[in-house]
Amino acid sequence: MSTRLYAFFLLSLIAALLVGCSSATVVSSSTGGPTIAQARAEPAVGPKKRVAVKAFEYKAAKGGYGDVGRGLSQMLTDSLFNSNAVIVLERERLEEVMQEQNLGDTGRFKQETVAPKGELEGAELLVYGSVTEFEPNCRGGSLLLIGAKEACVAINIRIVDAATGRVVNATTVEGTSGAAGVGLIFTTSPLPIGLGAWAKSPMEKAMRKCIEAAVNHIVATKL
Repeated sequence: MSTRLYAFFLLSLIAALLVGCSSATVVSSSTGGPTIAQARAEPAVGPKKRVAVKAFEYKAAKGGYGDVGRGLSQMLTDSLFNSNAVIVLERERLEEVMQEQNLGDTGRFKQETVAPKGELEGAELLVYGSVTEFEPNCRGGSLLLIGAKEACVAINIRIVDAATGRVVNATTVEGTSGAAGVGLIFTTSPLPIGLGAWAKSPMEKAMRKCIEAAVNHIVATKL
């Protein structure tokens, strides 16, 4: 093969690889949750409880970590949905849902296509949380692994009956980077905004283990 022909072949191969990389689409999502059709068909009054997760408060001793509380509550919302054990209701962006419904009042949209009013669902249970520990280096290195650190996250969770305002369950869940998960949920989606700085670190593992423990607890209560 001549030098000119070899160079042309090499350039063509590099160009093909670049095109392939630029056109590739990567989708990171969790599995186990209901399909769109299944979620829409789930009866509002049925065996599954209607649950709404509120933004968590940050009460850990160390601060300065951005919007950790909101990020962890978003992770819990997603993981509860993917557990397929409860009906999860949107609350953080509910105002935008209502705005979409109000567009039908402008007269600018085909009435058969606008989102109907009066069909939003109320929550039976409200999940509140407080981040009580958020520590990237909660344990020092051992004699065997010099410099080894472990990250720790803890959340105090309260479940409130929306009808009466009663606290029906309260517990603290914890997660560490060294703890083993039980595999109930599959959280492969990227970390929410505000937590991205901890991606691919022991802190990310601790957060995911803590959220997994929270889902396990909420599902196991069978409220």
